Amino acid sequence: MNLKRAGIAVLFAGMMAFSTANAATITTGSGADANGKVDDTLTSTWGGALLFTFISRRAAFDSDVLLQMMGGGETFVLDNSLVPGTTFMSAGPAMGAEIWFRLAITSGAGAGDEFFSGDLTRNVDGYVHAMITALGGGIFEVGFEDLTGPFSGIEPDYDDFVFTVQEVPIPGAAILLLSGLAGLGFAGRKKQA
Repeated sequence: MNLKRAGIAVLFAGMMAFSTANAATITTGSGADANGKVDDTLTSTWGGALLFTFISRRAAFDSDVLLQMMGGGETFVLDNSLVPGTTFMSAGPAMGAEIWFRLAITSGAGAGDEFFSGDLTRNVDGYVHAMITALGGGIFEVGFEDLTGPFSGIEPDYDDFVFTVQEVPIPGAAILLLSGLAGLGFAGRKKQA
């Protein structure tokens, strides 16, 4: 394969990596609660930044969502008094780590309660409190339930705090794209010499 074709191949690979890499992924959970809801998790693909967008709330309680970091620590992400469409960007977890959240109830009868996404054993009641849905294009919707189980009637409805999360690609894909362009330039200059 000559250098020009090699440069084109690298450029194409870089463009594909940059445009079609599908950020975070949903992993189907291993456990189901008494309602049959499975504790799906979200896993970081790149270890890059996360873009959050507040969608809606249908809760009487005020609450905050915090991004949990493996090994301890957390980052405030959103509160449910925001205007729908409000965005926030934060550093995400390391590549391959779980992207998981804590819903902290800050007012009303549930003040002080907290619920987690992912593994249902994190929740004191043993119920799934966050539903994760892939919307396409690397965007995921997270809907929280803010009441303690067991549930009756229409609960859990997972619409008490709804937001989207999207992993922002790290510059590595852009570097690959630029290396392809450099390869093309090098191939062109080599031929002229």
